[in-house]
Amino acid sequence: MMLNHRALNTNRSSLQPATATRLARAIRHLGAAALGGLAACGMAACASPFGTAGGDGGGQGLYRSILAHDLADGHLLTQPSVMPVDQGVHEMPATAANNADAAVIPATTQGGAAVALHGHPPSTSMTLRQAIEDALSHNLSIKIQAYVPSISQTQIIQAQAAFDPSLVSSVQYQHLNEPTPFPSTLGGSFPIGMNNEDQLQSQIGVKKLLSTGGTISLTGSDNYQDFHSSSGLPPDINPSHTADLGIELKQPLLRGFGVTVNHADIYIARRNQQIALSDFRREVIRIVARVERTYVQLNQARTEVRIEEQLLRHSRRTLQRLRTRLHMDVDSVQISQAKAAVDLAQYGLVSAQRQTGDLSEKLKALLNDPAFPAGPGPAIKTANKLVAEPLAFDLRHDIATALAQRGIMRRDRMNIEKDGIRQAVAKNALLPKANLIAATDSSGLTMNGSLPGAFRQAITSPNFGFSVGLNVDIPLGNRAARAALYRRRLLRRQALTRMLKDAQNIARDIASDLINLTADWSQIRVARKRRLSAAMVLRGLKVEELSGHALSPTFLQLQLNAQENLAEAQIAQSAAVAAYNLDLVQFERDKGSLLEFDRVAISPAGSQ
Repeated sequence: MMLNHRALNTNRSSLQPATATRLARAIRHLGAAALGGLAACGMAACASPFGTAGGDGGGQGLYRSILAHDLADGHLLTQPSVMPVDQGVHEMPATAANNADAAVIPATTQGGAAVALHGHPPSTSMTLRQAIEDALSHNLSIKIQAYVPSISQTQIIQAQAAFDPSLVSSVQYQHLNEPTPFPSTLGGSFPIGMNNEDQLQSQIGVKKLLSTGGTISLTGSDNYQDFHSSSGLPPDINPSHTADLGIELKQPLLRGFGVTVNHADIYIARRNQQIALSDFRREVIRIVARVERTYVQLNQARTEVRIEEQLLRHSRRTLQRLRTRLHMDVDSVQISQAKAAVDLAQYGLVSAQRQTGDLSEKLKALLNDPAFPAGPGPAIKTANKLVAEPLAFDLRHDIATALAQRGIMRRDRMNIEKDGIRQAVAKNALLPKANLIAATDSSGLTMNGSLPGAFRQAITSPNFGFSVGLNVDIPLGNRAARAALYRRRLLRRQALTRMLKDAQNIARDIASDLINLTADWSQIRVARKRRLSAAMVLRGLKVEELSGHALSPTFLQLQLNAQENLAEAQIAQSAAVAAYNLDLVQFERDKGSLLEFDRVAISPAGSQ
């Protein structure tokens, strides 16, 4: 399985086995590169903390319109491509199976938009692409993290819902029974009379919180009165309905005024969702990196198994040859030495087989595929050969990519913006309270006392009234608000310092990864030369054997030693190649571009 890394970095110079001094000279500029990239991408993202949250930072729109519950149901797809699926994954031909120079570069998962991820038949052979797809489809850690963005989306809706209008209503019934003086001019046996009154007050309206911090309400009310008096003098209109239509505005003029202050919870909730999406991406990268690392280690272990099996066969053949010459020119000591060589080769084989089984179970646990249950059952076999080739890179470009792509940098940027929003709210809290209250209404009452007529009069022949008021509250000293503002300023400075620290750590990680890759490539070249030399020695002994050289104990021991040296050289080269690819996976993970490197995209919900 091959990957052209240069396709992702078109303007890079080739990384040859440069000396440590040459690379160290480039690393001396790390501080400037990191700080420059930080200033460019970090400060620009924090320039306006009150607008919409920044983009996803990945440059690929991986998380746009994402719904995590759909992702948890399997909407995690490979990136659509116009190329056939087999163009992204190049299987090694069978004739190359014995190529001792083979190494690994992590494979892509490039494919069509509807790659089938479920229900493949159980198989012991698996490509790296299939392993990544299985992990994306079945790994529970990814599914758990996939719910978090949708949970954070509900917090945005909850914050926005504070500005939704609400319907308000009230009903109150009151019965009054009051004694009242009875006028003597009207006659009567008692000087004190009784007034009985039934009142029913009802109100209905709509109230809404404004983005400026004020509250506006529109109300309609009815006051029903039914009056009875022992004096026999009720009102001329009895019973009666008095209708009232009104509008009221309550608006803070200083503290609590403005869209910035009142939409702060919405702005913060949006940035929390960006953090949740970034954390989801980080979790996907973490799982994919673990799958690739385990796959590489499993490939290396299986290579060692094949090498140890070959060494064991040769050791046994040598032992058998020596036994046929026992009591001729071979003594028991030489037989014991050959037995020890066989036992040592068998021990190496058992150790390699055990490591292969452990890594197979580890990969099964990462995939969590029902087709590969844990425990006894079909072991996973790697189907891809490992390919080693020079890597192209540009230190400044890679550091800038990491500063833009790494999830921790996205989190830091969002936290700085959140602290800026909270600081603005705390600064507004320093102002005194000054609340304006303004209201106006129109009343109506008809001669017949009917409710429809009262409302009709309130609309067509209004009797307007109004009121205006101002409430002022000035705290003396205002120490609580000042302390809160100072705390917010300190927290924002702390967040900026944390971002700078993370940027420096990322720059160091990238530099360290490139040093490791350079050393790995040099080690591969040395290990390859060692293997070729060991193979030439063994081939020369084989030529001598075919030319009729006597198979003396000394000659057989030379062959056995040459075979052991070749096996050690092959294992060393396999280990160097595996280290190269493990460091390459770590390099792409540290850059935050592992998903793009593997052609893995997280599709928006409903994209299938």
